Amino acid sequence: MRQLNGAAQRAAAAFTAHRGLLIIASDFDGVLAPLVDDPTASRVLPRSARALAALGGADPKRVRLALVSGRRLADLAALASPPPGTLLYGTHGAESGVIEEDGTVSAVTSALTDQQLATLEELRTHAGKISQSARGAWLENKSTSVVLHTRLAGESDSARIAAELLAYCEGKPVFAMSGHDVVEVSVIKVSKGNAVAQLRADLGASAVFYMGDDVTDETVFRVLDGPDLAVKVGPGVTAAGERVQDPDEASLLLEVIADMVTKDRG
Repeated sequence: MRQLNGAAQRAAAAFTAHRGLLIIASDFDGVLAPLVDDPTASRVLPRSARALAALGGADPKRVRLALVSGRRLADLAALASPPPGTLLYGTHGAESGVIEEDGTVSAVTSALTDQQLATLEELRTHAGKISQSARGAWLENKSTSVVLHTRLAGESDSARIAAELLAYCEGKPVFAMSGHDVVEVSVIKVSKGNAVAQLRADLGASAVFYMGDDVTDETVFRVLDGPDLAVKVGPGVTAAGERVQDPDEASLLLEVIADMVTKDRG
């Protein structure tokens, strides 16, 4: 039976030993759910789902659960099926909300100026033309950004169209982010790191745990320090202090943390 690596086990114990409010936060794709070719088919691993449910049922003065993703807020809520009370940050923090007791999500979306709306429309038109030039590529439109997906495109086409979109963005009032087989361009400056930093400030948390697998998650890892625990899922250079191999091991870590923070400490 697979077990959590020793370093992660010890880091979890040290993190949960801190008193006060703990934020338990995570990316979705590639962490709670394995990466898949069809984004609509992504689902939380069963062990991670059980750990999320346990964390969601913990004393809110001790634990607050948050999911932070590049996905649209509604999609994140539908696919992750998080427990009531979970704080959600979609589109890298451009959208935020909370899961209500009835399972619905109360959402807040960043408002755009007329100029930003015009820039977004131009961006959608141009990015759409770029995506149509490569078989397998497709464009996702969000409330404040567009996402060029290249997972199903050939390697040479993926590199070409990503470069074309980034070149188009140069000198324009937009903000580009590259991730696993995606390039996302937003008309407002957002990042997962800013979202988590603001969440910590709003809640006055004593420590933050965060797991992520993508380049965009590095923005979170870089704002964590001291008693915080940053965990990279998978290979690659990272600012995170700990690492697990894949979503399966990430589920083991989440289980360990859920058990530690919810058990009776008498």
